[in-house]
Formats: sequence, structure tokens, C-alpha cells
Amino acid sequence: MKNVYMAQMSLELPGSNYYYFPYSVGVVWAYATTQEGILENYKLGGIYSVKEPINELVDKMVDPAVVGLSSYVWNVAYNEALAKAIKARYPECKMIIGGAETPNKSENFFTDKPYIDYLIHQEGEISFSGLLQSFIGMKEDDTVPGISINKNGKTLMTGPSQRIMDLSAVPSPYIMGLFDHLPTMYPGKIWNAVLETNRGCPFMCTFCDWGGTTFSKVKKFGLERIEEELEWIGQKGLELVTNTDANFGIFKDRDMVITEMLIRTKKKYGFPVLFDTNWSKNATVQLVDMAVKLMEADMMRRFTMALQSTNPEVLKHIKRVNLKEEAMTKVAETAFKEGMSVNTELIIGLPGETWESWTTGLCDLLSRDIIVEAYPVTILQNSEMNDQAYKDKHGIKQATLKSYFSNIVDEYQETLTGTKDLPEAQMKKLWLWTWYTSMMDSNGFTQIVTRYLNKRHGMPFEKFYERLLEYGLATEDCAAHKWLKKWQAYGEKLQFNMFLAGITYWPVIEDLGVTNRAQAFHDILTVAKEFAPNDPLLQDVMIIQERQQTIFAHDPVTEISLGANVFEYSLGKEQLHIQPTHYSIHRAYPPKGMDPTWTEWMNSTRKNKKWQATVSYKTEEETTLFLEKG
Repeated sequence: MKNVYMAQMSLELPGSNYYYFPYSVGVVWAYATTQEGILENYKLGGIYSVKEPINELVDKMVDPAVVGLSSYVWNVAYNEALAKAIKARYPECKMIIGGAETPNKSENFFTDKPYIDYLIHQEGEISFSGLLQSFIGMKEDDTVPGISINKNGKTLMTGPSQRIMDLSAVPSPYIMGLFDHLPTMYPGKIWNAVLETNRGCPFMCTFCDWGGTTFSKVKKFGLERIEEELEWIGQKGLELVTNTDANFGIFKDRDMVITEMLIRTKKKYGFPVLFDTNWSKNATVQLVDMAVKLMEADMMRRFTMALQSTNPEVLKHIKRVNLKEEAMTKVAETAFKEGMSVNTELIIGLPGETWESWTTGLCDLLSRDIIVEAYPVTILQNSEMNDQAYKDKHGIKQATLKSYFSNIVDEYQETLTGTKDLPEAQMKKLWLWTWYTSMMDSNGFTQIVTRYLNKRHGMPFEKFYERLLEYGLATEDCAAHKWLKKWQAYGEKLQFNMFLAGITYWPVIEDLGVTNRAQAFHDILTVAKEFAPNDPLLQDVMIIQERQQTIFAHDPVTEISLGANVFEYSLGKEQLHIQPTHYSIHRAYPPKGMDPTWTEWMNSTRKNKKWQATVSYKTEEETTLFLEKG
């Protein structure tokens, strides 16, 4: 029997203890076991998902005949280092790499990587099984579809990939028990179960390769299989489930059934605790209905709209179809009404984006109480954006930036650094502005003051944040100065993709929110006064801004008296009434048994919609309750 080893190294973020099951290689092996000659000649020696020192992982392999590795942006370098080490120790071992970051244009791939024998392009099940059959003489490897073969450093590409038309032919790796050993092998880690209910994407966004990989056709797994996998997840007591469908909710009735399956599973077992997904690009109110059901089951705490850009010109350039403005507003309003927080994902500096369109669009979302998560453009290997003709058309510049840090192998990504609409120098500044703006707004440093200044003084949000950034960079005693200068240097020198690395995000929140808290809010007030120098209520606005963000567990209630109802006015709930107003701010307690740092508590509660402060206020006339959206 020949030993086969599979590995799909999980995404690892600084300070995180969450790991994903190696689902992609799991389904590839699961399908292989159904094909002629495989189980008679091969056995699975091991399947891995946690990055270990290279030599230690190789030591675990016993006479590997075949090793299959799945590559994405966070494990490409590690996989190549692992493949090289395995090949050095076991020269006869067949090294196979597939996954999203396996280049479809592979003419020169093997020149620099002679230790890799085969590449698998697009879907891997049929190709991997075919290769295993070729190694035992059942066919020639050059008859296997969708692969590149290393022929003494030169590349031989075979015919186009083949999709599995009937996904019922793919057994579940969960039900087969392929991952049962991982929690025991790596004790103390929190495992995230990957749930695939359909495969494919009908969209062809130029920055993505998913639609092209699956030829824009969506295939469905059977509901019975999905229910069995959820039963396995519940029985194993897994806390997290991440759905990998490109557009969950696109099949409205079917996906509501799956939603109800999830809820039943949690009611039965207490697990999974949380469910995360990519909602359909054309989000509708019906999707919010699904999200509300999940929220009521305490399985989802926010609704995410993946807009990528609010600029119609940009959307044309990237072949993206988003919600119409009215529909987006309705979806957000519905989610807010149901008590959900609303997030959106944006990609910074896509072709056609300008400084003005980006800053205006982002601030418009912030003004609607939508939490923005924004990232630079990663140029994926097989995306249309990686085609030279597309780059030439849009004046795309790029650089290889460090993205994921490791004490074993650092990872790098191709990052877009400039376009004809956003020169590189401006792009670098925009990265910094976006980072600072979204951090200050979403973490409770500036929401109230910006809304007050906008409503009473007509101040554009983007102008406030531009000035806040300028002030922070120029003023040495500003609380954020050292952080901003550090971020600026990272961007200017193109040292690494700071958004993905995330190595300074939590320290800066802790610094501004705790260590240098008084100075941080003094800095915000100083900039605010530039826009309203003679406003006697601005001090009151800053007081409630600071107090509603103070969420120490040991200080759950704050009592303050102000000269007007500035809180309600800023949020657009009331007209401004200049009269003595007494506020009581009540905050949620941390979960039982949780003793977090202030930053951890604030971030977790913000994301989990638990940090919302109940703000009651009393005037001479009445007492009113408000729920501040975090």
C-alpha cells in the first residue's frame, strides 16, 4: 500500500487560537476513495492543517508516496518550503499542489520549483484521482485533465479541468471521520468547521477567481448530506461553522431550510455556537430574515453586505453588480430594526476609484452606522485583474508585500499599489486614512462627535477624518502620533500589508482607549473645535462620546449631566433642545467567566453586538431610553 499525505494549512492570525478543518483536501481524498483502484493501492497516512516546524512535520510522514497540498494566500510559501523538504528526504515522492493560488498560467512554474511534480488547476477531485490512478499504471498522467506536469523543468499542460456535475458523488470528509483526529492531535485549539452547501459563483468579479474556477455554474450538495454534517458538528461540540458558499441565500427557499437546520442542531446539542457566511452579492430583505432567525438563536450577531465599492464606475470596471441604493438602505434599515449590527466589506483602490469617491463612499456608510471592514486589493493568481491587458488598461502597479507573519515561514501577497486613478503615493495615504478612520469610528472614539458636527455645522465626515489624520501625523504629543508614523512607514516602504498582518491594531486601541485615553479624546476635541470653534455644546458632545465608549466591566453605569440632548440630536432621533439633560449610561457585563483586557472586551462585544450602551436621559419634561448602536 502506498501512503498518501494531505495538507491544507489553516489561516493563522496573530493572537488567534482558531483553526479551520482542512476541508478542501478532505473532499479531494473523499472523492478519490470512490474511484477504481484507489483503496486497493493507497491509504491515507495523515491529513494536516496546523503549521508546524517543517522538519517536525516531515518526521511525522512515513514513506510518503504521494503528498497533496492545497494553497491559498496564507500558506503558499509554507507549502513550497514543505514540498522542498519532503522531496529532499523522499526523492521518489510525488509532490502535488492545487488550490486557488495554483497558477493556471504555469509555463515557467517548474523552472524555479523542480521539487514539485504536478499542479492541479481549478476543481481538484477528478484530477487528483486521475493522478493516483496514473501512478499505479491505470492511465498515463498526460491524459489526466486539468493539470500541469513537470517534465524535467519544462511544463506540460493537459486538457481543461473537469467539474463534478453531480456533487452527490463526493462523500463528506466529516462523516468519513477524516478530521476526527485533529482536535486530539492539537489540544487547546478551537476548531472551525467549514460547511459547503453549494459550489460555484455566477458572478465574474475581476478581483476574484471563484466564478472562473467554477465556470460561473453553481452546483448543490444534497440537503440530507448537509444535515448529516451538521449532526456531526453538533455531536463533536464544535463552536464555529464557516459557510464557504460564494453567495449564501442565493437559493432563497433552500437556504432558509439550511438556516433552520442550523438552528435545530444548536437547540439539540448546544452547538454550533456561531455561524458565519458570505451572503449573496445581491442582498435582499429575505436574507435579513435568515440572519434574524440566526440572531434569535444567538448564532449570528451582525449582517454583512459585501459591497467592495460604492462607486458605480468602479463596479463597472470590476464587473460587479451590487444592490441599488434604495435596496441597500432597506436591507440596512431592516437589519437595524431587528436589532442587528450591519457590516460591509470594501476593497481599497480598485480600478476607477479616486480619493474623493473612496473617502466620500466610506464616510457615507459610517454615517449610516454601518461598520466598515476595508482591505487593499490582493491580486490573485487566476483573477482577471492579474491579466497583463487588464493591468495595462487600468494602469495597475503592484508590489509583493509581507502579509502573514510566522516564526516558520512568512507569507507574501501581490498587492495593488496604484492605478491611473490613484497614483501610488495617493494610494499609500489612502491606506493610512482608511485604517485610521474605520478604527476610530467603529471602536467608539468619534461616532457621536462626527454626527453632531455634520448635522449642526454641515461638516463632511471625510473632511473631519482627513484633518484628524493630518493632526495626528504632525503633532508629536498626539496620542496616535507614534502609531500613525509607524503605519505610514510600513506603507511608504511597502514593508507589508498591514491590514492583513494586523500586528498593530490591538495595541493601538489599548493605548488610545486606556493608557493614553485622556490625551486621545483631547486630540479629538482639538480637531473638532477647528470645525466649530464657538460651539459651547461641543464639550458636552465630547463628554458623552468618551463616556459611552468607556465600557469597563467594573464600571457598568455612568451618570452625567449635560446642557442639551446632544446624544439624541447627534443620532438624528430628536431636534436639539438646549436644556439641562441628565444621562445614565448602562453597559453590558462581560460573559460569565470572561476576564478580558479592555481592548479584548471592547472588540468582542462590539463585534458581537453586546457593547451597545443603553442610554437613558431625563429632562424637566420626560425620561427616554435609547439604544446606542455600536
